[in-house]
Amino acid sequence: MRASLLLTLSSLACFAGEARADPAGQATSAPSGLTLAASLGAGGEMGLEHGKTGLLELELAGGWEHAASRLRPELAIALGVAPESSLAVRPGLRAGLADVPIWLRAALDFSTARASGLHARWLLFGASWELQVTTSLAFDLGLEFGVPLASSAGVPILLRGGGTFRL
Repeated sequence: MRASLLLTLSSLACFAGEARADPAGQATSAPSGLTLAASLGAGGEMGLEHGKTGLLELELAGGWEHAASRLRPELAIALGVAPESSLAVRPGLRAGLADVPIWLRAALDFSTARASGLHARWLLFGASWELQVTTSLAFDLGLEFGVPLASSAGVPILLRGGGTFRL
């Protein structure tokens, strides 16, 4: 069962990489490099001494993708609804791996959760798999975790799914 699941995922990853190339073999990209992304993240916050540990948020991000290096600096805004409503601002960087549809992410999370005002909460790290549907639209599924930067924060683990639109 595990072997067939691994084979299926590998085939999908290869298909996604093939979908990004045009018939002449050149990688296709959006003309401007501007990107807009939206994702829904759900998971938990481990290591808290008290309080609710569930996480649910909607994240909207804007960035600029440099096609040659596959680097994308971005600024994201996350609207959290669990454990309580909050707002987070996340400057970060995404990096695409060579010719595979995998993206790595690092972001600094400033949030209004569990404190008054905007404060540093986490340093987030993640990886996602991207399925490019057209040169402008892609869907992704990823996993993120974080390093707490505040005493009121735990260790977040989030499963994130969404889409990216390249302008």
